[in-house]
Amino acid sequence: MLYSPSMNIGFAHYPKTAGHSLTKLFREVFPDASLIEKHPRYEVNHLSVRCSLERLGLVERCRPSQSSRRRGIARAYADLVRSLGSWIPAGHERSIGGKTLCLPRIIGVVREPFEMLVSLFEYWRGYDFCEEPSQPLIRCARTGSFHRFLEMAVVEHAVQNYREFFDLDGPASAHTRLLDFNALEPAVLQVCREFGVEAPADRLGFLNAGPSRHRDLGRYRAEAGTMLPEVRSHFRWYYEEGVHVMIKGVGTEASAPAGGRRV
Repeated sequence: MLYSPSMNIGFAHYPKTAGHSLTKLFREVFPDASLIEKHPRYEVNHLSVRCSLERLGLVERCRPSQSSRRRGIARAYADLVRSLGSWIPAGHERSIGGKTLCLPRIIGVVREPFEMLVSLFEYWRGYDFCEEPSQPLIRCARTGSFHRFLEMAVVEHAVQNYREFFDLDGPASAHTRLLDFNALEPAVLQVCREFGVEAPADRLGFLNAGPSRHRDLGRYRAEAGTMLPEVRSHFRWYYEEGVHVMIKGVGTEASAPAGGRRV
């Protein structure tokens, strides 16, 4: 997560959701922002919301026996805040070890899961690594089939789904805003207005973009075969809830960048 202490706002980057472009924009709007866990080579990381909050000392590490009950309570609170509307103050206080702490407001981006997985597969397959990676999922993307890659990603749970990554049953979920990948610029403006921060002066760039205009998703769906229902099951939250709550902003139809899409 990229975190701004002065504004108590964090940007949690899920892979292949315009993270490089939004990280650059976030740093321009919040000059004090820094990565909670720095990557040795890149200006982004993919640290989940829960791990980020733990490293900031804003949540305690849950024992397995506590996790289910706490998730249920946090989700009920988040649903209440959303139903009451925007008059609830951004962020909410939390007591840990006798100290009163304020959980951050969090911004993230969600993308249609199958398209995201195709983008991830193509990125890893074609990336020029300094040394060949050892992670099994990346090695599969580089040398294996797309069908096997999906099996590892969603059946063997090598890829976190959005609900897990953004800790949508967790304590900060009530003040987490997830932007629609296909409507990023109007969505960014909307969340800036809601959070009361200055909107970026520049348009979003196209950093780390891949050849999405020429991508044949039909071919990938055919190769995926029996994995398609598994993708939908693994990312159930996106299809059943996420598409209804992600922020699109105003003018969604004209929001896709000219000449391509971010990846």
